[in-house]
Order: sequence, then C-alpha cells, then structure tokens
Amino acid sequence: MGVARELAKQVIDFHYQDLPQDVIHQTKRVFLDTLGCAIGGYSSDASYAIQEVIKDLNHPGEATVFGSGFKTSCFNAAFANGAMVRYLDYNDTAFILQGEVYRTGYHPSEVIPPILALGERHHLSGKDVITAIVLGYNLSLSFLEGVTGPGMEKKGWNGDTRGAYIMPLIAGKMLGLNEAQMENALGISGSCHAILGILDTPAEEYTMTKNIRFPTMAYAGIWAALLAQKGFTGPTTILEGHDGFVQVIMNGEYDLIKLTNLKGKFAIRDTCIKSIIADFSSHGHLTATLTLIKEHDIKPDDVAEVRITTSKRCAEHTGDPVKKYPKNKETADHSSYYLTAVGIIDRQIGPDQFTPEKYQDPRVLALIDKVILRGDPDLDKARPAGISEIVTKQGQTYCCRVDYPRGHARNPMMDEEIIEKFKSMASKYMKAEQIREVIDTVFALDWLDDIGELNRLLVFQESWNTNA
Repeated sequence: MGVARELAKQVIDFHYQDLPQDVIHQTKRVFLDTLGCAIGGYSSDASYAIQEVIKDLNHPGEATVFGSGFKTSCFNAAFANGAMVRYLDYNDTAFILQGEVYRTGYHPSEVIPPILALGERHHLSGKDVITAIVLGYNLSLSFLEGVTGPGMEKKGWNGDTRGAYIMPLIAGKMLGLNEAQMENALGISGSCHAILGILDTPAEEYTMTKNIRFPTMAYAGIWAALLAQKGFTGPTTILEGHDGFVQVIMNGEYDLIKLTNLKGKFAIRDTCIKSIIADFSSHGHLTATLTLIKEHDIKPDDVAEVRITTSKRCAEHTGDPVKKYPKNKETADHSSYYLTAVGIIDRQIGPDQFTPEKYQDPRVLALIDKVILRGDPDLDKARPAGISEIVTKQGQTYCCRVDYPRGHARNPMMDEEIIEKFKSMASKYMKAEQIREVIDTVFALDWLDDIGELNRLLVFQESWNTNA
C-alpha cells in the first residue's frame, strides 16, 4: 500500500463518534477564535482587494464570504475568508519540537475557512465540520512532524505547503471520496503546488501574499478533490515516488512513518490561542514587557533602554534589520522592535496597534532605537519564553521572564476570555444580539444541521450581497 492510500484509509476511518468530549469542546473554542480573527481582518486592504476580484468573476453563489455576505464559489469563499483569518496574525498557532529544540511553527486553524466553504456548498452538519477540523489539525501536525534534517524553511520552502497535501484529504472526507479518489486528489494537488520560503523569511519585507499562502493551497486541495471525484487521476506516489515530495522538496529528509501516524492523535488539544497580535515566538518577551509596564506604571518617556532576551529563532525571525522599522501590517506583527515599542506606549498589542500612523509615530521610532534584542539558544528549548529588562532614566531596572504566555497550551485561555476576544473584534461590525447568536451557535455546533446557517450569521454588510 502506498503512502497516499494509507493516509486515505485512515481519513475515511476517522469518525465524529470517536472524538472525546474535551476535543469537541476545544474545537468549538478554536472555531470561535478563528471566526473572530476573520472578522478582525475583514476591513483590511487585502480583504477588500480579494473581494473586488471575486465580485468581478461572478461565480455561482454556493458559499458565503464573511462580513460582506457576498455569495460566490466555495473556492473563492475559502480563499477570501482564509485571507481574513490570517491577516491579523491573531489566529491560533502550534509548534513542533525536535527533542527540546524548536523545529517549526504553523497556524492549524487555517483549515477552517475552506472547511466552512465546502461544508456550505454541500449542506454539511456541524458534526461533519467538527470532524473535518479535528482531522485537519491532526494532518497538519503529522505532515510537519515528518520533517527531519534542517527543516523545510532551511531548504527554501514554507510549511504552508502542507495545505496542498492535507486539504485534498480533508475535502475528500467531506465529499465522501473513496480511497482511490483520495490518493488521486492528493497527487493532483501536491504535484502542482508548493510555497516558496521568500514569503516568510528573514531579510525580506513581508507583503500581502504572506496571508494567502495556505488559502492558495486550500483552493488547490478542494479543486483536486472535486476533479478526483469525477475520475481525474494524479500521481498516487506523490510523496514517496521518483521526483516526488520527499525526494525533490525534502531532499530525502522526511519520515513517512510519522506522517501516517494519525491513530489516537488529537492535535487540537495542544494548540495555542493568541492573547496578543504578534509572531508567537515573541509572546514571552512581549508579555514580560507588558507586565513590567503595567505593574510598575512605567511611562514611555521614562524608558532609557529595553533589553530583550528571547530564543535564537525569535531573534532571527523578528529581529532582522529589514523588520526594525516596519511600514506595513504584515511586517509589523513580526517585528520585536516595533511590537515592544508600541506595547510600551499603548500598554496593549491588539488590532488598534497596527496603523500607518503608528508605524511613523516619532515616539514609536524613538523607543525602537532603545530596544536591544538578543537571541539565547537555551531559550529555544522553552519557546516562546522570553525575558524583558527595562532600564529607566531614573536608574531603576525591572526584569521579568515569561515562559508560558496567556493562551499557551500550558496556560490556556478560559472560555470567557476567548468569548471576550471574539467580542472585541466583532463589536466593530455587529450588534450585541448578533454577536450572542454567533457565540451560542458555535458552542452548540454539534446540533447544527446545516453549516450554512452559521455562515449566514457572519454577514454584517448586506449591501455586498447580490441576492439582497
């Protein structure tokens, strides 16, 4: 049996009734958080640009674009909603360790927008959606656990390439494909799609394209599943075959046994729900800085120097020179310099901390110049641990270390905190009654007969809807 066939077999054998209650509840928590992040990214320039293109295409109205309520193809809805979710860099994150050392990080909730779009197209139930989400988290983890050697990023590829390999399986599960159709879908998608590392690498300024990495792969995965359903074929040995994924992209440094190790896995339990907007590797030192500022009532004008100690990976990823003075949102949320400075001034790091005015604010720029960032390899064993040391002009020194910031799997947010996070983004567009209806529907997701009912609750700009 080939690897794709083995994966297909396990995916088909994955059922809702086998999910523990805590996994089902955690899925609802992550689901609500993801919807909030989508709403938070609705008004971004990237979101508007994508929706304008979608309107011009005039595709059949089978799935809903969040916010606008515009009806389009499930491909386009998955793409548009996925870009919204990723825009703020506020959606959940997970990471993989090799031994005690950080290997890679990723955003597993990016499987949710394509699942919702395809689910609406086929009128699937809340239980079907929950099952697909849990499966998507498991496949994401297994795919990246298989990486050995230096890792995908060191080879010039981005980990969101996984979308081309996991989304055909998730979509295949939702469409009821058989094993042969699923392995063909995986071959179709995987052989034609991959993400270059330039979209998330040190020494390069980020662009809007950073946020459509996974949505592009999801689009391809759904398309491949639908083609396979009609009998279209692809290389069924896409993973292990000659010039396939393992040989070409991974240079042989990949463990296929780990990829197919899905039994008994519930990766969603260990996902980290973000409490601040920033690359997760910086959450330790940023939380430490915010703690010091609030506990000691340190004013921006009192700061003489800020000494940050973080993981070596964080220092490289969020401290490279090109990110020191960011000019856009995509770069700012990966700049430890900017995030530290704006956090000291505003005492929070949320959606309102990312505006062109703040990127050019003389106070922010002055504080950036006072930040010293150092990477300590020992902290790579405790990602996202970080230390902040603030020296004041009055000669006082305050120090704080945070190993597990709020939202980390070892310091999880309570349901009420996730609800408040959702409300903080939804309240800009929705009335309290609509917000409450969304929250109640999400926490009763397993009783929902058609996921399209929930998607329609996420509309707050009816004028975009061609059916209105």
